[in-house]
Order: sequence, then C-alpha cells, then structure tokens
Amino acid sequence: MTTDKDASARSTKSVDWERFGLSAEPSLEKGPLLGSWGEGEGSSHFHDKGAKELFHEDQLASNKPWWKTNFFLSEPVLFGVWDGVFTSCMINLFSVIIFLRVGWIVGEAGIAQSIGIVCLTVLIGTTTVLSGIGICERCHLESGGVHFLLSHIFGTRTGGAVSLIYCFGQSVSCALHVMGFAESFSQVLDISNIWAIRAVGMGMIILLLGINLAGVKWVIRLQFGLLIILLLAALDLAVGTFIQVDIDHGVIGYNLENLKNNTGSDYTDNENWFTVFGVFFPAMTGILAGINMSGDLHNPSRDIPVGTLASVGTSFFIYMIFVVGLGATCQRWALHTDYMIAAKVSAIGVLLLAGLYISAMSACLGSLYATPRIIQSMANENVIPILKFLGKGV
Repeated sequence: MTTDKDASARSTKSVDWERFGLSAEPSLEKGPLLGSWGEGEGSSHFHDKGAKELFHEDQLASNKPWWKTNFFLSEPVLFGVWDGVFTSCMINLFSVIIFLRVGWIVGEAGIAQSIGIVCLTVLIGTTTVLSGIGICERCHLESGGVHFLLSHIFGTRTGGAVSLIYCFGQSVSCALHVMGFAESFSQVLDISNIWAIRAVGMGMIILLLGINLAGVKWVIRLQFGLLIILLLAALDLAVGTFIQVDIDHGVIGYNLENLKNNTGSDYTDNENWFTVFGVFFPAMTGILAGINMSGDLHNPSRDIPVGTLASVGTSFFIYMIFVVGLGATCQRWALHTDYMIAAKVSAIGVLLLAGLYISAMSACLGSLYATPRIIQSMANENVIPILKFLGKGV
C-alpha cells in the first residue's frame, strides 16, 4: 500500500509535457475555451496572444505610413474563383480581334463557316484547359502558372525552354496591343506624328507597370472595371443589331434575305479557310491567364477549373453574338471592307470604341503580371543559372 507521503511526492514531481506534444504554459493546459474564459494570469496571456494573431495585419499596418499601407502590399493577398480566375480569363479572351476582325471573318467565311471556326477554336482551347485542370486537381499547384505545369509534364529543362518561349510571346503580344491602343487613340486625337504615337504607347505601358508594382490587388480592382466596360460593349452591339440601320455603311438590320446571302463563304484573293482561322485563333491564347494566377489563389485546384470553364462558356456566347449579329444585319461588301463595322452596328458607338481600347489595354495588363511570375518560378528552380537573382520578389 502507498502512503500519503508517496502520493504527494508523485503529484509534485515535474512532468515533461513536451514529450507528448503539449506545453507547460498554464493557458495552453486549460485549452482555448478555458484559457479565454478563465480568470488570472494564464487567461490574460492567452487572450493577448490571440489578439495579436487575429489582428496581426492591422497592427503591422498601423506602424506604416498611410500611403504605403494603401498603395503597396507587404502581405500576400489571395483571390478566389470570380475575382482571381474568371476576371483574368475574360479580360484576355475578349480581345481586340473580336472588335476589329469578326466582321471581316464573317464576310470571308460566311456565317456557317465562321460558327465552325469559333467552335473549333473554343474546342482546342478547352482541350488545353482540361489538360491543365487535370494536373491542377492531382497535385499541389504552386506559383509559376504555366511553367509549373510544363515542368511537371516535360521536366524542368524542357518545361523551362517552352516557358521561356511563352514569356517571349507574351512580351511581343503586350507590345503589339499597346501599339494598337496608341494608334487607335491617336486617331481620335488626330495625332499623326509617329514619335507622338510611340510616346502614347510608352506612357500607357508605364502606367500599367505602376499598377502592377502597386500590387496584384490593384490589378484585380482595375480588371473588374475593365471587364464591366467590355461586357457593356458586347451588350451595346447586341442591342444595336435590333435598332441600328445605316444603309450607306451597309447596316440594314435583321433581314432574312441578307442572312441567306451571308451564310455561305465568299473568299477574296489569297484568302481561304485556314488563313481566316489563323486570324481568329489568337483570340483564345489568353485562356491560361487563370492558371498563371495560381500563386495568388486561395485554393488553385478548386478555383482554376470553375473560373476558367465559366469564362470559356461566357466568351463562346459573346463570340456567337458578334458572328450571328454582324452576319445577319450587315451586307457582304461592308463586312469585307470595313474593319470598324461593329461600331456602326452598335447602339452607342462610344461604348464599343471604349471596349476596343480597353481590350488592348487589358491584354497588356495581363501580360505584365503573368509573365514575371513565370520568370520568377524559373529562377527559383535554377533552370537558367544566370537568371537566379530574379527568384527574389515582393
């Protein structure tokens, strides 16, 4: 039998709680509920610690100047399906080609073949997206977007080589879209000097670069505004097909005879189905924009599939509005010769012109925030040793 003296000795013996993954702190022994509701030193210790964790970001922000807190981000901001993926994809899928070349495509290929071109383009793009989604759902997707997928499929070196070409293509695309914006905007201001046009393009790319440097939060905020304008431009065209008539410019409204005449193809010299398809296909090259946001998403494996497929479906619907609407309301000669026929069909031409300019600017914005993330991922994997210093970022 044990005596009271032995029991007292065992109770006062110190126990190494850390062996069992526990802490000897009084507040943690009580548990979160007892530690927060109890009284005494232990409860106040837990309460203060919890407050610091909960409002950690606010406490950090309070020690910084207001301009740095509001305009420059020190902590990562994560996004979801609609703000991070859907918006990014829609901004890139609703490109300048839709505003300037769909009318010409319908004039050359006709309504029937144009619908086939759109369906084939969306099918190819969707196949690419489904392949990416399959990888996203089966592995932990990190930052790097397209490069992360390519390096997992082909290996680091081969994936890095393909990613480098992709980055170069994005840079060229950014430059082309900026110059397209500068030339169109200069025509509105009646500027013909080539250096003045280049200055407009340089000013635009510096402005977009500043937005990217301020943080991806501002990129997403700007993209929301740009997407609203683009959707309003599409709505403007859809309404205009019912109310707009301009015989002198070949806009005659919905007409069954005109619809029959524009159903078949009417290729001009040196044009065929493949050349027309080649003009429209680049409209879908921005379909991987959501995957490139992988490092800024709450749950990439869930957000990327839903957001990307929703943007593909929405874009396909808008493409059909442009193809059928322009083909049914415009005469063939106008579709062949007038690249701005969509502006003449729209109910309020200013909205469609705004959508044209915005689409050029948004494509450049997407290239500026997606491409550096790919290069940073390549640098962190030491694919090209000379670029290793680019692995550090904010």
